[in-house]
Amino acid sequence: MLGIKIHNHPKLESPNMLAALPDMGNVAGIGVSYIIKKLNAKLFAEIYAYWPPYVSYTNGVVDYNQSSYKFYYLENENLLIFNGEFNPTDPRRLYEICYEVVQMAERMKVKRLYSIGAAFRQESSTKLNVFGAVNNEHLLEYIRNFGISILEGKGEIIGFNGLLLGIAKERHLDAACILGEIDNPNIVQPKTAQNILAVLVNILGIQPFNMSELDEEEEKKKLMEDQMSHLEHTTESGDPPGIA
Repeated sequence: MLGIKIHNHPKLESPNMLAALPDMGNVAGIGVSYIIKKLNAKLFAEIYAYWPPYVSYTNGVVDYNQSSYKFYYLENENLLIFNGEFNPTDPRRLYEICYEVVQMAERMKVKRLYSIGAAFRQESSTKLNVFGAVNNEHLLEYIRNFGISILEGKGEIIGFNGLLLGIAKERHLDAACILGEIDNPNIVQPKTAQNILAVLVNILGIQPFNMSELDEEEEKKKLMEDQMSHLEHTTESGDPPGIA
């Protein structure tokens, strides 16, 4: 079961909604959090989840932190945003979250729902591309106009990003999933998040905002990867590490 608390009712007219939960490389988490921070989105509702099923303690004193998911709004941009810190792997809990998001979209008379996330880089790719899939065929040409490549052939979009589109289709709500390519799912991917944000700015009609912090995070990531690569090479060659 989930509990929802609505703090206020934003006065928006047929808004778009952006929904994302942490995924591979935390692409979705980085992207949606950056929009919330940079555009100063306002909280209007929360979903309280009955997990995790434990408490933490420090020196014998228990701390209780109940998971929650949050809905924000941007009045000038006519936009709703959903995010959270926990992406459930249990199918039942995942369905519950997705249904709550779609129900909120229906309640707020959302025009179109967007989810964002990561996709493994194609072997033939020379750059990190942005791909898309939709739950209504008439949206294909629409997202193509923003430079998004369509996912070709047959495949699966697993987890929150895919399931949300399926449930939205069941409820006759137009939705699209925008996926940025990544190289390594185990390392945060700020560049991919930035690539998705560059597309979202146009799709959602948002005023461009400064993304220099993501450039800085990408530089840190590259430095870390170079250091790891050097360490692996040193270990494989048998050369002893340097002494400072």
